[in-house]
Amino acid sequence: MDYRGLTDEEYYDRLRIVVSEAEGLHARAQDVGDGKATIGYGYTFNRGNNADIWHDSGIRLTPREVAALAAIDAAPAEDRTRLGLTFQRELTEAESAQLLRASMREYEGPANSLRMPLSEERVAIVSLTYNRGPGALLGTRNIPEHPIMDAIREGNRAEAWFQMRYNCWGSAEVKFEGGLRKRRFAEAHMFGLYDDPSNVSPEEAQSVVQMHGLHRDEIDRVEGAHGVSIGGDQAKRNRIAEANRDYPAIVREYGRIQNIADSLEPARVALLGQVREENPALAARLIPENFSADRIHLDPNRDLRDPANVDQDLAAMPNRRNPLRAASINAIGREQRNSTTEDIDVDHAAVIDSKRMSRGLNPQEVSSNDVLIGQGGNDTLRSHLGDDILIGGSGHDRMEGGEGHDTYVIGAGDTVMDSDGVGEVQWAGQRLAGGKRTASDPIHSYRSEDGRFTYAVEGNNLSVTDSLATDEALRERAVIENFQNGQLGITLFGPNGNVDIRPWTAEQQPSEQEVQASHLPERGPFNAPYLDRTYAALQAGDSNQLDRIAIEFAQSPEGLRMAQLGDQLFTQQQAQEQQQLQEQQMTQARQSPVMRL
Repeated sequence: MDYRGLTDEEYYDRLRIVVSEAEGLHARAQDVGDGKATIGYGYTFNRGNNADIWHDSGIRLTPREVAALAAIDAAPAEDRTRLGLTFQRELTEAESAQLLRASMREYEGPANSLRMPLSEERVAIVSLTYNRGPGALLGTRNIPEHPIMDAIREGNRAEAWFQMRYNCWGSAEVKFEGGLRKRRFAEAHMFGLYDDPSNVSPEEAQSVVQMHGLHRDEIDRVEGAHGVSIGGDQAKRNRIAEANRDYPAIVREYGRIQNIADSLEPARVALLGQVREENPALAARLIPENFSADRIHLDPNRDLRDPANVDQDLAAMPNRRNPLRAASINAIGREQRNSTTEDIDVDHAAVIDSKRMSRGLNPQEVSSNDVLIGQGGNDTLRSHLGDDILIGGSGHDRMEGGEGHDTYVIGAGDTVMDSDGVGEVQWAGQRLAGGKRTASDPIHSYRSEDGRFTYAVEGNNLSVTDSLATDEALRERAVIENFQNGQLGITLFGPNGNVDIRPWTAEQQPSEQEVQASHLPERGPFNAPYLDRTYAALQAGDSNQLDRIAIEFAQSPEGLRMAQLGDQLFTQQQAQEQQQLQEQQMTQARQSPVMRL
């Protein structure tokens, strides 16, 4: 993470702008609803060093005011709100700024412990600490360290941004949530999701997309309740819009606070650019216009904390002499569950599922085009309705596709299971099209036209091997489960060039007569399942399903056989028409008068 540095003067000026606008000016001491005595720009009297801070601020006080501050300092904690509310001094804006600067040192503890330089990022953290208190971030006997600390310590800007924007509103009282969400939207915007949003590296883009994938559910929940969903739906009270309205000085300094879709846009464009370079055969499809940010699924390379472990840790932590309220424990637990203690693991085994349901009383699965990207480790990628792209990456990955034209980018050791047989499989930039067997080949074995890939039918599965790979590990077979000839654009031909209607395994080898009979043209009815599905789609008026069935049937053995028969009939019809035309011409020639000179 590269900090955006500030001079000493710039730093305190930014702090004044941010805190004064977020807190608002309270010229006289008052209870703003949190049970504390507040004056100026969020300064509270609920502490034991009021006299020292006011002295350091340079604000001129009367002897009575000095005595009042000393009395508050000496009072028990439970009496300080009552005494603070009796403080009679009225502050100007300039005096409030003086008091803010003098008290700010107390709230720089978390930033100092992280050794953050004077920077925009430090301004955001100090503003957050000013609102929540140092103990909420650093941790106490009752409270664990907040996850944002570890994210900054690791230099993980994207994770720190998430923690600030979504996981640090910091109150056990729901009535305060809306206002705190508004402030966190602004502070996270100041912190920044990128070092430079106009120049995002592939590594930074990957980190941002991984953050979104790890916390997708919480982001969707918070945006749906307080902001703008990634699909553009606004909450009943859009706190992002309110922040842009209520914090004009912050907007002038940092620009308008963005919604989640706009925030992810630089990462989306950069990541898709990287994936296009790695998969040139799919470059025309892997463009930003085809995949919104929520339709990109990338292995986050780590998992969230186990809720049971979080609850166990919290149960062991509270100070029995001063136990936390249940509401506070719930708030702390929520923040801890939305975190991870795991380091980035490139060999992480992820389960990436793109299923999305509509909202409402009768939720339905939503059709969308998604791209699912595994990395290292043995990942499981599951896509559903739509024309999806599944990229396994390294490791032994399992890719499962739903209805639609799905594209699988596979390698050695991978497994594919496609629900409707419509789509394609790519290996090393080459689309798998199937192959042919010669008379001397085993009856279940086929080879691609260029000789690179070997196909073998094994029961209901088709195995594919890169037989030209020099590395033994790369010659490990990939498997397509529940395969039927012609599915996924893979067609297996017999020695005479006809489609093998029924490829067999070695254990199920037929007799020689059956083999010969299998290559004879067959005329027969359609498969019952196709008729049933077509009828159901017609009844439902589902044109998309009819298109999918048509594509699937065209690539099935029955469809290929029907196409062959159609070609034969068309050829016969052309021959008959040609013969009839010739006969007509000959008849006309005989009937025409002969001209002699």
